[in-house]
Amino acid sequence: MTRFVTPGLFLVCLLSIAPLLAAEPQTAGPALRIIRDKADHPIAVEANGLPGGELANISKQNDAHDTFTKLLAIGVVSDAANAEPTPMAGTYSVVESSLRFTPRFPLIAGTRYRAVLRPAAFASRADSNTAAEKGSTKQITLEINVPADQPGEPTEVVQVYPSAATLPENNLRFYIHFSESMGRGEAYQHLHLLDAKGKLIEEAFLEIGEELWDPRAKRLTLLIDPGRIKKGVKPREEEGPVLEAGREYSLLIGRDWRDAAGRPLKAEFRKKFRAGPPVEAAIDPAEWKIGPPTAGSLNPLVIRFPRSLDRALLERTISVSGLEGPSVAGRVAVSDDERRWEFRPHAPWQAGRFQLVIDTALEDLAGNRIGKPFEIDEFSEVDKSAETEPTRLPFEVHKRT
Repeated sequence: MTRFVTPGLFLVCLLSIAPLLAAEPQTAGPALRIIRDKADHPIAVEANGLPGGELANISKQNDAHDTFTKLLAIGVVSDAANAEPTPMAGTYSVVESSLRFTPRFPLIAGTRYRAVLRPAAFASRADSNTAAEKGSTKQITLEINVPADQPGEPTEVVQVYPSAATLPENNLRFYIHFSESMGRGEAYQHLHLLDAKGKLIEEAFLEIGEELWDPRAKRLTLLIDPGRIKKGVKPREEEGPVLEAGREYSLLIGRDWRDAAGRPLKAEFRKKFRAGPPVEAAIDPAEWKIGPPTAGSLNPLVIRFPRSLDRALLERTISVSGLEGPSVAGRVAVSDDERRWEFRPHAPWQAGRFQLVIDTALEDLAGNRIGKPFEIDEFSEVDKSAETEPTRLPFEVHKRT
């Protein structure tokens, strides 16, 4: 059935949609807009009004990411006047005439960012004069202010591992623990290794774009450049080792590092330590001292190691089970400069025979594993079974006498 609209009804409809028409700006050329999540936090920037065909062509090229970076980028606004923001890491996506940039890490509260769109990047390509022909090559900028969260207790560094005061000169990594979640993407700007005189040791760390955070961003794994640890490798031969036995060092964590809420750390943190001789031997569980508990108790099973082992790996690579039964439920504690491992069961121990199951991923401070030193010659013979099968150490829980 045909429906007719009266002049009066048409006027009502027109008036009802007028605000919507007025709210949708008509842009003749490229423009920038902020993409926000449900909580109104900025999560991406989108450039609209670009030549869709050219965007599609670029996206198929091997150098697409580099080209898109020249076209659209976001960076932190520096205090220096007219300083060009350093582009952030992230990903690009194309939908028709829009190019969206999503930062790899969430934008930090309390920080100013600037998005820059350079349509002239199209004109520089031999196969595209579209932007130039439209006269739309003028650079476009958009300021992004991420409001700081409500004030609260400032985040602080609660611990750095290894905890020992003397570390082997071939120490491979540090674990930095924070009281609250940290901002991501700028860790290496705030981490410095200093010698006894306070001089910065250049390029001491292996800088990884993704940054090695735990899921809650409360623990960062910081690697000393392995190329300056392993003997016979070019970086070590040309630049020397990062740490040298007999010398003192400080790992400095700067106070201006901001947490996920945009607040600077409560205070700077320094871990002072001395470098000792390198540890180059494989881990040998036969050297471990096992202190078994007694049946009927909740006392911990205790293992003492002759040298410090990797803190984070100790928490997840050693388990307890019956010789042929399921794993024993309990909790792990590590102490004594990572030379003592305790396992306290949830239920009282039963008399009988048990075993420690040690995963092959367990390492000491220098990256040595069970039966496999870090400095092993890659051309030498290695027991392949040691790389795939866990090590098992039996022990017995006796009844009280």
